[in-house]
Amino acid sequence: MIRDDGLDEHQQKLVDEKRREFEYRTQTVTETESGAPDFPPEARLCLKCQTKATVLLDGCMTCLNCGDSKCG
Repeated sequence: MIRDDGLDEHQQKLVDEKRREFEYRTQTVTETESGAPDFPPEARLCLKCQTKATVLLDGCMTCLNCGDSKCG
């Protein structure tokens, strides 16, 4: 059976970079009292982590929570 070991170092670096770019451009991610991030209101539900954190980044739907991307 194929195991999902998560993102490799290069993929995680790319996701982190894109997340920082998006947060800088939108200035909408803030910390709540519980310390959990609030994602942009236009975010959609991620089918992998079930968090409303999927946004369009560089023409690709990407989850800001888990890094899942429709482009690879």
